Formats: sequence, structure tokens, C-alpha cells
Amino acid sequence: MFFFFHLLVGVATGLFLSEVLRSRRWFLPVAVGSILPDLIDKPLGHILFAATIGYGRIIGHSLIFFAILLIFGFLLWKYRGSILLFGLSIGVLLHQALDSMWEIPITWYYPLYGPFPAKMLPDFFIHSFWNSLAAPQEWIAACILIPGALLMLADLTGRKESYFRTLSRIKLHCMSFVGIVMFGLGLLLVFNITRIESSHLLPLVNGGDPLIVSLAFIWCGLVFVCIPIRHLSQAEYN
Repeated sequence: MFFFFHLLVGVATGLFLSEVLRSRRWFLPVAVGSILPDLIDKPLGHILFAATIGYGRIIGHSLIFFAILLIFGFLLWKYRGSILLFGLSIGVLLHQALDSMWEIPITWYYPLYGPFPAKMLPDFFIHSFWNSLAAPQEWIAACILIPGALLMLADLTGRKESYFRTLSRIKLHCMSFVGIVMFGLGLLLVFNITRIESSHLLPLVNGGDPLIVSLAFIWCGLVFVCIPIRHLSQAEYN
């Protein structure tokens, strides 16, 4: 799965937990955790250990890494009241699920089946860049995340330009629209899952398991629809 799509699912899940648990502290750790395995493993596997492993799914993509974060997350929460590592562990598990790591048991269950596999991929970063450019789900994710990040930055810095104020007023409606589109795409993929390999929908699921990608679209769509409805209904009630 690709960087921006991983991040989009992490952002959606972070928003969901922030709403349900009524704490914005969950958002950033979950979002960062959703890309953390790649931030760790790609430099390790393709730069530091390029000559021996040459593979970008190693320690950060293993269950033991998730378990360590979860255990230390519990201790940090118990003694410091911080949910930082809890949030990171949720994001890491999301990342591993999107990558269908159960299909690579030698990595996911490391070290039960021995050392990490060696898989030499020359010019990995160049190939990864071009593959990302050719992935529709990566473009969809980027087109959602970049405006969202700009709006969030404007809110945090108190920017008062007219275009930011206009966007802030309509952001919940835009979020709902994005959610409906993503939910619709997810349903379309699910309904065509058995014949997706030979259909024009195949590019939408490239880079991941078709069912997992479809469910990720549906999940993000539900979050982006339900959160605005909740906020708008509360504003109307108040």
C-alpha cells in the first residue's frame, strides 16, 4: 500500500477516536503510527541493510513491534497518563492490516519463522515514486489530505484571510461530500470484488489486497460522513 493512502486511513481513524473518546490527543499519534512502519523500515531495509536484506517490510511491519508499543503504551498511560504510544500502536496495526502482513508470516510473526527475508530491489525509491504516481488511490488520498492539512494549519495559526474563512465555513460540507464519494467507491469495489482483476477498477486497488483496499475506502467514507453530521446536528440543537 502507498504512503498517502496509509496516512489517509490513519487520519480517518484518528478523527474517529478523537470524536468517540472526546479527546484530540488521539489524532496525531494514530495518524503518525499509520506511516511509522514505512518510516522505520524503508530506510533500514533499503539503505542501511540494502546489501543484506534489501527489503522494506521488516521490524516495523512485525507483530512484535506492535506488541512492544502496546506494552509500553500501557505503562506510559498507567504511570504518566499519556496515550501517545497507545495511539502509535493503533496506527501501526492499521498499517500492517493494509499491507496484509499475514500473507508474509516470516515478517509478521518474526522471529518465530527465522530471520527477515532478503529481497533485493534495486532502485527501490525510484520505482516506488513512479508506482505511487500511477496509483489512483494515492492521488485521491493526497487530494483529500493536502487541503485538510492547509485548513488545519490555518486554524492552528489563526489565519484570517477571506479564503480560509470561507473554507472553514464549508469544511464540514466538503468533508461529507468526500465521505460520500469514498463510501461509494468502496461499495463499487466490493460489489465487483470477484471480477476486479479483469475490470477497469483494478488501478484503484493496485498495491494492496482488493478487499482490504475496498474496506478502507468504506471506512474512511463512513468517518468523513458521520463526523460532519454529528457536528452539524449538535450545532443545530444548540
